[in-house]
Amino acid sequence: MKPTHAVTLFAVSVFVLVAFWFPFAGTPGSVSYGDDAIEQVVVSSSGNETPRVSFSETIAPILKRNCSQCHGEGKQEAGLRFDELDPAMSSDQDVSVWSSVRDALNAHQMPPPEETRQPSEQERQQIVAWIDASFERVAQRRRANRSSSMRRLTVAEYEHTLQELFGAKVPFATNLPAAPLSEYGYSRDADLLGVSALELEYFLAIARQSVDDYVIFAGHIPDSEHYLIEFEDVEYRPGVAGGYSVDEPLTEQELLEKRRARDVGPAIYSDRTLFPLPDGPLDLSSEELNRSDRQKFHQQFARFKSHQLHKAGELVARVYVAAKLGDDGSAPRLRFRIGDTLGMEFAEPIPGECDVTASPEKPQVCTFRIPFRHIPTGTTEDEEDEEDEEDEETTLTLSVSNASHDPDAIFDVVPEGYNYAPGKSGLMSRYRKTLADSIVSKAAMRKAGVNELYLDAIEIDLVPFGLDMHARLWRIDAQRANLNAGADARTVAEESLQAFMQRAYRRSISPAELGSMMSLYDQFRSEGDSFEDALKETFSTVLISDPFLYVAAPIPLEQHQSISEEERRQLASRLSYFLWSGPPDDRLLELASQNRLSDPGTLATEVSRMLGDRRARRFSERFAREWLRLDKYGLVAINPEFYPHYDEDLGQDMVSEAITTFQEIFHGARDARELIASETVYVNQRLARHYGLPPVTGGKLQAVAVPDYRTRGGLLHQGAILTMTADGAESNPIYRGVWIMERLLNDPPPPPPPSVPALDASSADVGPLTLKQKIELHRQQSACAACHAKIDPWGLALEHFDAIGAWREAALVINPDTAARSFSPVDSSTVLPSGEEIEGSSDLVSYLVGQRQDEFTRGLTWHMMTYALARAPNLGDESELESIHRYFRTSGYKLPSLVLAIVQSESFQAVPVSTARDKADSLQTKNAPTATLIGERQ
Repeated sequence: MKPTHAVTLFAVSVFVLVAFWFPFAGTPGSVSYGDDAIEQVVVSSSGNETPRVSFSETIAPILKRNCSQCHGEGKQEAGLRFDELDPAMSSDQDVSVWSSVRDALNAHQMPPPEETRQPSEQERQQIVAWIDASFERVAQRRRANRSSSMRRLTVAEYEHTLQELFGAKVPFATNLPAAPLSEYGYSRDADLLGVSALELEYFLAIARQSVDDYVIFAGHIPDSEHYLIEFEDVEYRPGVAGGYSVDEPLTEQELLEKRRARDVGPAIYSDRTLFPLPDGPLDLSSEELNRSDRQKFHQQFARFKSHQLHKAGELVARVYVAAKLGDDGSAPRLRFRIGDTLGMEFAEPIPGECDVTASPEKPQVCTFRIPFRHIPTGTTEDEEDEEDEEDEETTLTLSVSNASHDPDAIFDVVPEGYNYAPGKSGLMSRYRKTLADSIVSKAAMRKAGVNELYLDAIEIDLVPFGLDMHARLWRIDAQRANLNAGADARTVAEESLQAFMQRAYRRSISPAELGSMMSLYDQFRSEGDSFEDALKETFSTVLISDPFLYVAAPIPLEQHQSISEEERRQLASRLSYFLWSGPPDDRLLELASQNRLSDPGTLATEVSRMLGDRRARRFSERFAREWLRLDKYGLVAINPEFYPHYDEDLGQDMVSEAITTFQEIFHGARDARELIASETVYVNQRLARHYGLPPVTGGKLQAVAVPDYRTRGGLLHQGAILTMTADGAESNPIYRGVWIMERLLNDPPPPPPPSVPALDASSADVGPLTLKQKIELHRQQSACAACHAKIDPWGLALEHFDAIGAWREAALVINPDTAARSFSPVDSSTVLPSGEEIEGSSDLVSYLVGQRQDEFTRGLTWHMMTYALARAPNLGDESELESIHRYFRTSGYKLPSLVLAIVQSESFQAVPVSTARDKADSLQTKNAPTATLIGERQ
């Protein structure tokens, strides 16, 4: 039982504030240089002369004469006003604006050619040279003040850290609110990752539950429970709550006998085979179809009773199944779920699906795992009586289903599951009708040649946490602590706490840090807590302290002598959270403790080792998802009237395709330019059908060679990219053009002027036009012309792909007056901003790879650097960015080489921000709510 007396979270928070007070300069991820203006800058010219140019005396007058008409007090085109620009370039925003000014001057785009007042070529060069010299001065300042960014763990990193700390693959952070993405789309941005009062409450609740579940004190660990359910034996019992027969746990002897019986003869399958789901949204129009506890053609339920589900642990299910392939070669896809008594709420296991291709003569086994804590049981924790946990019973419903899709499949209820007791005539009548309908529907699906899933049996093991003696578990020697009237309790607590803190902090800990936590333990004991309760609460406090929650949290100066230089720099943690999205392993920690990790040869070896580890796929998935802005996919509502075969499963397949493409190129050390032009696509049987490719078997994505990669290979031809850059009903060349400029070329266009109205597609003048004609009309507005001339052509080249990424030769046009529908031939020809004439996406791909590969690979370098540093690169990083890109190019654009160059850079390896106590204090700045939040230990 937890202590009943109240202890405020305020006390714990103040302790954390005092014990881990890490002052630092400025906000994480930013640098402040003051607001003094740059008056004199050296401008290089021909010869050896280096005359000094004054901004106020030379540059400002030129800008006033030539630019103030459009960018001055009376008028601010694009929101730009030169007389308010900071010539000292103190912020990243200032640098960005001055960079745009320089680029426009170099390209002779500003002032616009039609303006009569123009600067002379000498004046134009003077401004550009002044900007370049100012940039160099700012860059020097930033390099001199370079430091790594202290930031809180992201939600994904936090979850992975707890999983590895406790040795439990549990979704710890399910209820933790995610931080917003940065303006560039990244979750690791240091400026956005602090700890609010609400978040601290979540962190403390998760910490306490985790410690309670996964720190084992001496005591009895219950045995595992075992089940073997033969699907042909699953009965529906009329008049019984829940309906289905309930299986009880088997003894070891009973399980052995059932296994022996199964080995004697051939597999015996259930009379019910499971059919696929239809394409498109499911018909939930009737009450019967909408009820999740009513079996449909694609699913089968079974029930069993557990006595251990309330404990921490894991359910392991092994399902024996076979397949009848469809006439088109399609295979069923097994989906397993587990839920509450009535089957109204289900939890998803890991993994959740499995392709089934085995013949009935030799069934295959699909294995699924799910933590106990995340299985819905129909009761809340508040309703549970902890005193009676040992006597609890929980009846659960499992669901196995065929999650594959087929356009000829039928979604409907089956008679199994109805109460057809003879005494209830209404139910009996409904059962008979459903039985008759199901016979007709099954015959129709079999005639159409859809696949079928055969069910043999399922084995289930409920394994309480702590039975694996070889796993990394926190076992506390409570028996020793209770000897000699508890005299050894403090020693046991100190030994346990030291080991726990070192693993949680991901580095060596100083005596002062351990002493501070032991003081808190002593305080809890003095207030009446038992040994177990006091140590659990102290462990929980460790999990809300800065060294645990933050990456690169500065270490107080007085603690440096007991911690190695590389541990102070926390290079091991920054490396692992970059490449594994999780904590460092023992090898990284050992190298850091010996100051060996920063050696270039050692670091290269470790990067190669880490990228070969399965955990590196966390990084490649997260980076691909954020670089491509796949978070926006879920914001698009697909119109079912236009796309009746689209559903969420297809959408998830599209997103997985984009991520898998990046991962295969990354982990295969292939040329990054294949992201744009590739002869291989990664599709499953449904995506292949959607794209019009030759059939493939199974729901798992697989590599497929395409005859003409320019019409389907590469990111630009993938459903996820094309769908999220449309509006759910029609393609959108503007959205697609902006995406290409932002994500592939790293040249985002400015936001549209607020005063420009959107195109009214419903007007009589616009409605009958094709989409290309509408966009050309929109571009005729003077305020829109300049930007859209740079944006639209990129998207127009993709017009042969509709709003969900399927190829089309004609586009739908709806007359706004008559609602009449017609089809207009697609025209994807366009002229790019460079003047290049192209005919569709094939030419666009060739152009990007042939003539814009430098911009693409530089942009990819910039985005990877942004992700790695947890901030956008600034002027102080420009020289390193150039060196990194040069190394990337020399490697043949191999992405692992790009990663190595980044982690070997000074920007990545920079020492955490200053820890001098006369600077700003980190916790008072970042965790201000911590010291005022009041809570209770229940």
